[in-house]
Amino acid sequence: MLLDDLVGVIELLKERIATHGASLRENEIRTRTALIDPLLTALGWDVSDPSLVTPEYKVGSAGNSPRADYGLLDNNRNLVSAIESKRLGESLANHEKQIFDYAWNLQIKFAGLTDGDHWYFVDLSQIASADKTILQLRLTDTPAHEAALKLLLLWRPNLASARPVAANAPVLAVPNTVEVHAVNGTDLVPAPASRPVQLASARPAAGNAIPLNLVQYTLGDSPPVEIRFPSGEAKEIRKWVNIWFEVCQWLDAGGRLTEESYSLPGSKKMSLINKSGIHPTGRKFSVSRKTSTGLFVECNYNPGNVIRNALFILQEIGIPPEAVELRFE
Repeated sequence: MLLDDLVGVIELLKERIATHGASLRENEIRTRTALIDPLLTALGWDVSDPSLVTPEYKVGSAGNSPRADYGLLDNNRNLVSAIESKRLGESLANHEKQIFDYAWNLQIKFAGLTDGDHWYFVDLSQIASADKTILQLRLTDTPAHEAALKLLLLWRPNLASARPVAANAPVLAVPNTVEVHAVNGTDLVPAPASRPVQLASARPAAGNAIPLNLVQYTLGDSPPVEIRFPSGEAKEIRKWVNIWFEVCQWLDAGGRLTEESYSLPGSKKMSLINKSGIHPTGRKFSVSRKTSTGLFVECNYNPGNVIRNALFILQEIGIPPEAVELRFE
């Protein structure tokens, strides 16, 4: 998703608040559906995908334990952050203790509150510090571009890294690209300062190469044409699934796939790669391809999962995902 797309979503939400505010102030579910869900999805937290977001996340083991409205999960399905939602216009100040309690009980660093307009996030590892508030933003009081930059703190690759950094004002470089810097002079995206970095786009400007960890698939997006590895090797892609296979092939050719089997994140029933082409359940891989050394790779995945699996296996092996780039037409 381009930064401009995030700006467009924010502008749409501001229009909804102006037009339907009275109705949204009556009901939390309406607020979630009209305001909160679209913004979380735009930031990479697709609320319809159980591998990314768990609604009504249980806090505690007791039967009557409270539930956070949203549990945000990383690539290994570990909880990253809990979010409590309120109806539009409801005071968030009355519920700050609630998110502190959630974070404490769930042993997570980040927790947030929102009424769809006002977004408030804290870093509980800084509980004794005046800097524990990492985001405080009201969409209706903030220009859309400024709001988009501030909300990049919640962008999934950023927040899920466990070390999210805030973006300062962007430096426009070429159409649809921005060079973003974090606080303290650290790049939000690890790249040379002279090089414009595409933000979370599956459709950058023609010829641009962007890090794999910045690609987010949106239904209908065209696949990249080439994948580039840190070794300097490049492979033609043309299909989304080829991203996943070529990453496995490159790792295997370099002698990095040393385990007998790599399992799907969060699952003991589904293998991603193994020597047999058979899942632990006894079922054959649905769509298998062989690497040059004969390892079977399960390739029956949609584009979103193709990217997720490629990021997972690179991280498992210890290769920085940003070192692998995709080039689009």
